[in-house]
Amino acid sequence: MIRRGLPAFLVVFAALAALALWREDLGLPLFYLVLASTALFWIAQATSWNVLSGFSGYFSFGQGAFVGVGAYTTAVLGGRHGWDFAVTVPVAAGLSAVLALVIGGLAFRLRSFRGEIFALLTLAVPFILAALARVNSSIDGGQGVVVPVPDYPERLGQFQDFLYLLNLLVATAAVAAAFAIQHTRFGWALASIRDAEDVAEGLGVATFRYKMLAIAVTGLIGGAAGSLFALQIGFVTVESVFGLTIPLFVIVMSVLGGRAHWLGPVLGAVVIVLIQDRLSASGFEGWNLIVLGAVLAVLVVVAPDGLQLRLWRRPWQAVLALVVVTGALAVVDAWGAPLDWFVAGVLAAVAVVLWPARVRE
Repeated sequence: MIRRGLPAFLVVFAALAALALWREDLGLPLFYLVLASTALFWIAQATSWNVLSGFSGYFSFGQGAFVGVGAYTTAVLGGRHGWDFAVTVPVAAGLSAVLALVIGGLAFRLRSFRGEIFALLTLAVPFILAALARVNSSIDGGQGVVVPVPDYPERLGQFQDFLYLLNLLVATAAVAAAFAIQHTRFGWALASIRDAEDVAEGLGVATFRYKMLAIAVTGLIGGAAGSLFALQIGFVTVESVFGLTIPLFVIVMSVLGGRAHWLGPVLGAVVIVLIQDRLSASGFEGWNLIVLGAVLAVLVVVAPDGLQLRLWRRPWQAVLALVVVTGALAVVDAWGAPLDWFVAGVLAAVAVVLWPARVRE
């Protein structure tokens, strides 16, 4: 399965990389690349969260901790100490992985740290790190840290083209890792932990080892993507990385797409990013969190298993809804821009996938 999947990942990566390398030749506006770069960041974050929380069932609110450590590592080392950006990324990823292992080492050794107790523990970690960063002037001191733009090959075009390629690389690595994990003994062990951990232990599954590996992967990818997030926002503050926005987004994205499959976070991230972008473009940016909450509430009732499983059952209906709605709006040309038409088509496809499934059940 892994050998068959690798060529597909390489083809998708090459096709998406070509968008940046030949963007001007294709006449693609820079805005679309920026939007795609944002989507890739969230794909990496949601996928990394899903490796632990989706595959093993250990629900975490601590994704912001890994993003924050990654972002501040790049910001402080690059902005204040002059380190090369290419060096700060692996350092950021490594420190986030170490943090993840510390959390896992404390929590996974104790049987009582499961369910809501583990969730509360992970919720506390970003708040503790935020307080440390705020009072420590060598990290932040409450003033924020400016992130310098690194040197990059001029043939890659503008800085946003370069950032897009970096996000594409990390997101592709994250999705490929999740794909590989799901289709190996690693993924089967995590699934057994999610379904019945005590039974898995009784059958000889090394649950502690697999949980530690899963949280390390989560921290590693989260930190690497967080390092790129520092470049994307240009000015890192405690609120921008250690707040509740990041864990809330990744949870909704993964639940929307489907937590039991590697493709789920990808689908969820794309849908949520498109919705958020159109809300902001329409002047409803303040509604972002309201919409996220509404999406989560509807999913719990209508489709707790997420989009992926239902899309697998009705792929052609979803494609038809996407094409018909997008095409009809393009022909009429009476509302919005092409991206608005496409987002409307995506929402129609989501509705078709979810609603008929509930009726038939």
